[in-house]
Amino acid sequence: MSKTLTTHLRRFTAAVVAVAGVSSAAVAVDLDYYLPSNVSFDESIPKPAEVLGYEVGEWHARPEQIHRYLEILAERSDRMTLTINGRSHEQRPMLLLKVSAPENQGRLEEMRQQHLAVSDPSQNVNATEAPLVIYMGYSVHGDEPSGSNAAILTAYYLAAAQGDEIDQWLDNTVILLDPMYNPDGLSRFATWVNQYKSMTPSADRQHREHQQDWLRGRQNHYWFDLNRDWLLLQHPESHARIQAYQDWMPNVLTDHHEMGTDSTYFFQPGIPSRKNPLTPDENVRLTERLAEYHADALDDIHSLYYTEESFDDFYYGKGSSYPDAQGTIAILFEQASSRGHLQESVNGDVSFPFTIRNQFITSLSTIRGAVAERDWLLDFQQRFFKENLELAGKESFDGYLLRETDEGRMNELLRIMRMHNIDAYAVTEAFTVDNQTYRPGEAYYVPIRQRNYRLLKGVFSTQQDFPDNTFYDVSAWTLPHAFNVEFSEVRHNRRFRVSDQAWQEPTQFAANQLADTRVGYVFSWEPQFAPRLLSHLLQNGIHARLAADEMTISTPNGEETFSHGSVIVTRAYQTRPWSEVQSVLAEHADQNRVRVHTLTSGLTPTTGMDIGSRSIDPARMPAVMIVIGDGVNLQEAGEAWYFLDRDVNLPVTLIETQRLDRVDIDRYTHIILVDGHYRTFSDRFRSQLQQWVRRGGTLIGQKGGARWMASNNLLGAEVVSQDEFRAQFPTEGLTYGDRDHYFGQQRLAGAIFSTNLDLSHPLAVGYTRSQLPVFKNSTMAFVANNSPFVDVARYAEDPVLAGFTSQGNREVLSERSNIVAHRLGAGRVVGFADNVNFRSFFWGSNKLMANAIFWSQYVLGTAAGEEEEEEDEDAHAH
Repeated sequence: MSKTLTTHLRRFTAAVVAVAGVSSAAVAVDLDYYLPSNVSFDESIPKPAEVLGYEVGEWHARPEQIHRYLEILAERSDRMTLTINGRSHEQRPMLLLKVSAPENQGRLEEMRQQHLAVSDPSQNVNATEAPLVIYMGYSVHGDEPSGSNAAILTAYYLAAAQGDEIDQWLDNTVILLDPMYNPDGLSRFATWVNQYKSMTPSADRQHREHQQDWLRGRQNHYWFDLNRDWLLLQHPESHARIQAYQDWMPNVLTDHHEMGTDSTYFFQPGIPSRKNPLTPDENVRLTERLAEYHADALDDIHSLYYTEESFDDFYYGKGSSYPDAQGTIAILFEQASSRGHLQESVNGDVSFPFTIRNQFITSLSTIRGAVAERDWLLDFQQRFFKENLELAGKESFDGYLLRETDEGRMNELLRIMRMHNIDAYAVTEAFTVDNQTYRPGEAYYVPIRQRNYRLLKGVFSTQQDFPDNTFYDVSAWTLPHAFNVEFSEVRHNRRFRVSDQAWQEPTQFAANQLADTRVGYVFSWEPQFAPRLLSHLLQNGIHARLAADEMTISTPNGEETFSHGSVIVTRAYQTRPWSEVQSVLAEHADQNRVRVHTLTSGLTPTTGMDIGSRSIDPARMPAVMIVIGDGVNLQEAGEAWYFLDRDVNLPVTLIETQRLDRVDIDRYTHIILVDGHYRTFSDRFRSQLQQWVRRGGTLIGQKGGARWMASNNLLGAEVVSQDEFRAQFPTEGLTYGDRDHYFGQQRLAGAIFSTNLDLSHPLAVGYTRSQLPVFKNSTMAFVANNSPFVDVARYAEDPVLAGFTSQGNREVLSERSNIVAHRLGAGRVVGFADNVNFRSFFWGSNKLMANAIFWSQYVLGTAAGEEEEEEDEDAHAH
């Protein structure tokens, strides 16, 4: 930390200054409360209150109000251009306000190209002559609204401020102002707090205004934390943001958040030991330099702050760290939240205007500092990308080979990398390396020597040992593992041919040509979107049948063998004209990139099931309910909903825990309990749920949901005791200084584990490799079941593929079960020890959830203590 910054921190740590120092009456402020007193403003530019109808901070601004104000500013100011880069799930526009001097507005594209040349290591431009680019981003968490409300003030200041300083700022600089990273969440929260606003505000933190319901404003429409999606790109909000980022490659990016009300104000640098090792130390030095400007600005308004004690920059999927991997100085700001209009704290009442002012002041200090340090920032960015090529040239390998037969998962992995400007090249002829054959259409080469080397290394990292084992977020996010795509390092002296052009978009899917047939058609469950195809067929009233066992069929091209798990669309039992069935099947199969095969005979050519086998059952349209509400993990519920809605296109019913006693659960075939404690379930509902399963329902539990099922005699599995884990971490001889390390060793803060999947099990249909990577962020696991046919998957003997897991936790989890399933009466129960839909990017494991819905009726194992029911000779119990 610099000497100047240290002096500021010492002086203000010792000072006795109230955080807010406001009375209830002081919540209402005018514009002068925010603006510097030594700056004049263009009176022709509308002030916020002239458009909003109230002063900033008096009410929480809704997204449409912010949008309208920026539209008017762009119309009235010759310094601004407003664009819409995309739309949120709820179709709210993702805005980007481009600010520069009036004479630059007609040449923004030219300035963008001049700036991009700095980050192109093949060019040798004079970096310090290029335009400086600053990206100002606000409120990725919707219930952290001081950022987005400060964006209103920042936009006004940039449009209306007069004087030499603002002219200098805008001369050869482009400021990109993104006023709301999460407009859907911001709208939800603004509606919440505004509807409970009183004329005389209440600071009582127990007041309804400060206590959101289970569905908070933090998340987006599907209840995801968008600040974890910068790298994963599973949401349209992230697509818009990353496209803008990659289009401009800013020198500085701000990320304005809020934290607990009893805190003060945080800005980076964060905890020094928790920086990603791929991020250069010079990044930290530049962050420290900019911190001096923030400190100076906050000192002027007598606001307390701190640095280096909280937060980390390890995971490259957050707003404060993703840019660090690409030559940008990203700065996290965290303001103590009023979570409403006025709230009590240990430091005094915190008002909404006060929180906005701090965010506004540090927005200005960011611009001031960046412009002052422009030469260093531009030079650093240029050297960063040139050094990328130098570092890549020192690697012991030349690139990564990817191999996967499923187009869906492979294309999504390649799409994500492409959006991050990471190139992959299609293999153009078959070759073999280390007894592995790579074929065109199934294999891609990712050279390590490319301009985004550091981010590429982060994407493929399998690091397991770290200098500091305490993680704010996750310790592993290896994208090929998440998509269950095989990958390996390779040296280029092993000759193979690849395309001259980097992968851009999915190759055109060769349309299915459905030949005439007297019998029907069949498709495999292996493609990623086979569940979605089946869902479309069932919703269109098309009869389909499930073949759980392996089968060999006769086709116009000869015999073909299908592994267990395939779907047959027969001419028999259809209620729609056959030509319509063919048309719907072809259309949706093409859309989902699923190859359909023609049956020429109902008699199989070898031993095995015939097409009319009684072991091949009609597929039923599932009726799925997800329990949400108090006690349920909000994000895991959203992830399950998102997967079934987006990836499977299956209608889902969401029912809160407080309504369960009044709900007719017999309407549903499947009920999902994601992670949660479920202590609010009444005795009546527990009994009702038991009976529902025994009558034929399928209950699916994940993490805490599975734990609750096991402890309530629904899931016949024993959860590994926490005592086993504690025994691995003795406490003898520990000092207080060992405390963080002691608890850090016990925590499993997000690693990727290898599991061994029983490929013969009905819940494993569609999988071709027994090794399946799963994401693990808890110590939840099952003791290996004494009953046969119940365990579906177990962790490998050496389970960790990537990320930190202490040796003690490894030893306890080694070869423990992580998926169990069995019959219970006429129904089925399924338990997952892990979140198979983690952040929606673990496409490799999310099919397990689809399998638990479409294929659970084939689960015939019985847990200990549950009597075997005899199978009817002429009909299956499922």
